[in-house]
Amino acid sequence: MLRLASSVNLLRQAFSRHAFSRQVFSQAALAAGFFLSLLVTAHAEALSPETAPTGTYVYQVMRDGEVVGEQRADFERRGNDLSVITDVRINVTLLGISVYDFSQRIEEKWAQGVLMELRSDADDDGNHRTVRLARNGERLVGSYDGKERDLPGYLIPTTLWNSAAVGHSAVLDTVRGRERDVRVEDKGMEQLKLPIGTIQARHYVFTGEFNREVWYDESGVLVAGQLEAKDGSIIRQELLRMP
Repeated sequence: MLRLASSVNLLRQAFSRHAFSRQVFSQAALAAGFFLSLLVTAHAEALSPETAPTGTYVYQVMRDGEVVGEQRADFERRGNDLSVITDVRINVTLLGISVYDFSQRIEEKWAQGVLMELRSDADDDGNHRTVRLARNGERLVGSYDGKERDLPGYLIPTTLWNSAAVGHSAVLDTVRGRERDVRVEDKGMEQLKLPIGTIQARHYVFTGEFNREVWYDESGVLVAGQLEAKDGSIIRQELLRMP
């Protein structure tokens, strides 16, 4: 990302004084490809590599109600193999000038319900982060920015569309290629007003080394997700379109 002149830097400082921190938004964006899906219980259908839909899901990303980006999840199936590509794009502007920019592309390859490969490329306002992992027996091995990674093969990526995440005490951080300990609490059914309409959704809260609130409809599809940034702002995604 190009660095702007000193006058723009002043705008960045002014924007920071009005309750926005690039670091805060960076942490919100980095923690997991920016929320894509997760979970299910006995009260809803399960999403898994075997049952995941095909097609594209599109979400708007907001900060305190203002749209600042978009996330897309593309599902493609070939027999028992599933490819899931998640694209995130966030751009925050002030007076028409970009003050923060984040993008990430995550590619997952599954075979017969098992994660075989994960590739992630993130650009956090000019800071590049790359994850490359592939299955080797019961492990996922590879690298994060050239540093070796050797992780348990059962970890579910923090794109979290796979409902198996609810049964695990750790998830796979797609930005840094690390294992993150988690706990999950079922908050029950709620009614949400979203761009696609009014939805009955089940609310879950993830805490620990990965903190998120998420809502899933009765078919197990993510319809909303959010977190509270350190400056108190609410970062939220909501479903815009589905196949």
